[in-house]
Amino acid sequence: MTNRPLAVGFDFDHTLGTDQHLERHAFGRLARELGWPVNIEEPDLRDLIERLLSGFRTAELTMERMLWGFTAALPPSANGMDRSPETLTERYREICFSLVDELVRPVEGAVECITALVDNGFRVGILTNGWSPLQERKIAKALGYFPGPVLVSESIGAYKPSAEAFRQLASALGCGASELWYVGDNPVADIDGARSYGLPAVWLADHAAPYPPGLRSPTARIDRLAALTPIVRGG
Repeated sequence: MTNRPLAVGFDFDHTLGTDQHLERHAFGRLARELGWPVNIEEPDLRDLIERLLSGFRTAELTMERMLWGFTAALPPSANGMDRSPETLTERYREICFSLVDELVRPVEGAVECITALVDNGFRVGILTNGWSPLQERKIAKALGYFPGPVLVSESIGAYKPSAEAFRQLASALGCGASELWYVGDNPVADIDGARSYGLPAVWLADHAAPYPPGLRSPTARIDRLAALTPIVRGG
């Protein structure tokens, strides 16, 4: 039995907004600037990029090490572009920022869902893995004004599914764990992580993939954000 909820926290990527693999596209654009037009959808290269991004998003790799792992798989630059870690990191960041307007979109019903929760008296917040200021720019592009705290893992020094990340979200929203519901699409980082800290958790489900066995079950499951407010209002 949980207390009546006071607040709702959200994941961002694939929950409130989508960036159509912005960071992967940035790898492709960086490679082209180095003189090598690669196909980022080629399976081996796509898998390499996703492994590097996964390590970066969980702080196992710095951005410099991630980019080194990518460029090391390419031939020497065909146009003499500086491959120093500082230059590559600065350029990769610039490319990512330049792609925000082109690629970032809200998930259907995201703005309406947030408005409905606030109108019903709930505090709202975002806890997202990723790096600053890219995540903030993506959130602003997808949602416009967001009426609550935005916590980005790089800035707070804690990454989902760690308990510390969810503790900081609860603190930012001024409520206890049982009073804060968390909504996300990732069973491990979002749902199992939130449940392990004692938060009720709502899984925004992809019907193409079943919920993995061995993880803590979601408190509720929805397939569209329009279904969220009645669930939270019911406690």
